Amino acid sequence: MKDFLSKKPDIAHIVSVHMGLGHLRAAYPLRNFSREGIIIWGSGKFAGPGEKKYWRAVRKIYYFLSRSGSYPVIGRLSLKTILAIQNIPSFYPRKDRSRSTSAVKFLKLLIEKAGLCRTLSEHLSSENLPVIHTFYATAIAQEMLLRKENKQRDIYLLICDADINRVWVPEKPQESRIKYLVPCTRVKSRLLSYGVKEEQIFMTGFPLPVENIGTETGLEVLRLDLKARLKRLDPKGKFFAYHRHSVSHLLGKNNAHETVDDRLTVMFAIGGAGAQVNLVDKIITGLQNFIRSGRIRLVLSCGVKRQVLEKVLKFINTRGLLNQIGRNIELVFHDEVFNYFEQFNCWLRQTDVLWTKPSELSFYCALGLPVLMSEPIGPQEEYNKRWLTEIHAGLEPPGLPEYCGEWLMDLRDNGRLAEAAWDGFLKARKLGYYKIKRLIETGEYNEDISPLNQ
Repeated sequence: MKDFLSKKPDIAHIVSVHMGLGHLRAAYPLRNFSREGIIIWGSGKFAGPGEKKYWRAVRKIYYFLSRSGSYPVIGRLSLKTILAIQNIPSFYPRKDRSRSTSAVKFLKLLIEKAGLCRTLSEHLSSENLPVIHTFYATAIAQEMLLRKENKQRDIYLLICDADINRVWVPEKPQESRIKYLVPCTRVKSRLLSYGVKEEQIFMTGFPLPVENIGTETGLEVLRLDLKARLKRLDPKGKFFAYHRHSVSHLLGKNNAHETVDDRLTVMFAIGGAGAQVNLVDKIITGLQNFIRSGRIRLVLSCGVKRQVLEKVLKFINTRGLLNQIGRNIELVFHDEVFNYFEQFNCWLRQTDVLWTKPSELSFYCALGLPVLMSEPIGPQEEYNKRWLTEIHAGLEPPGLPEYCGEWLMDLRDNGRLAEAAWDGFLKARKLGYYKIKRLIETGEYNEDISPLNQ
């Protein structure tokens, strides 16, 4: 595993933000690109007092809006606010959408008048390294400040969703030199409609954790995990009746004497803002008998907020399942976000079904994980849901969460979960880390439609 993560110092600076977990999760696989690690704007020496004050206000608004669905009185009003801020226009009819918007103009005003990201830009100016951003504001601010100083630098912006708002592109896209690292075809098409030059768009795929993949040419970890997962997801052999030969061709033949634990492992990822923590109680209600009998293991990914963990423990205790923690219930939590990601990625290898809102985790379907989609929050997640549905890697719950034990077993028995796992592996790009690394180091880039090379 150390070979997969071998560090070649100072390939590029990595800049992200802590707003939810999505932007940091995109940056985490790239952490070994620089000895400095991931620069988190808005914290420490990377932001001045005024910038920190602004960023704290933005985060408070974000977390409030993310949790607003839990409050019936203000939920609908908050949803309208989200839609207004993050609105993504319909893709059809195709037309030029390069014209600046109020959000783009407001961001420009903050950069010019409030000095947004100035401290970060000054820090990065000490070395002439490429910079990879996972948040649009820091990338656009850096380019504006460099242009003002008549300097040049390779700036990359990594997209974290299956579609994006116009604010990800500067006011005058034809003059911008920002290079975009995109996860899927729709984002590339959207950027072109926003006026970005095609030669500045690289369809690398979302960077997935290398510890869950293996080497670029071998995919050893992914192949091993997916073969075992497909066996657990298809106990009645309905999926393999159709796909046995293609699975053997792409993953290698199974060892006839190899035994696989038939217990189904379901991970529910609550989300960085804790927006869907209350769903945990309903899921535990639906699975409690299966947990007690050992037919299902439930992994609850609680993130980095201790209040979320405490609430989850309360739900577990209410159902009399505290004695199942460490047996058929596992908790993924850490106060420090990168330690949390390490735990999360480790548990993903043993996960059979990933239940989550369609966030950046949608792209993890490329690991051969069927994604059970809870309610999306905001336009980006609506488009992520649409993308997952289009490639048949995502499933909507066919019934209430209180009865999830029943319908999960039905989805397993009829081969639908295995089908979704296989479709995600075939159709979603999985080599983002390697493609980004090669692009930064050598300038080489190629698009491939082969499921083992994309």
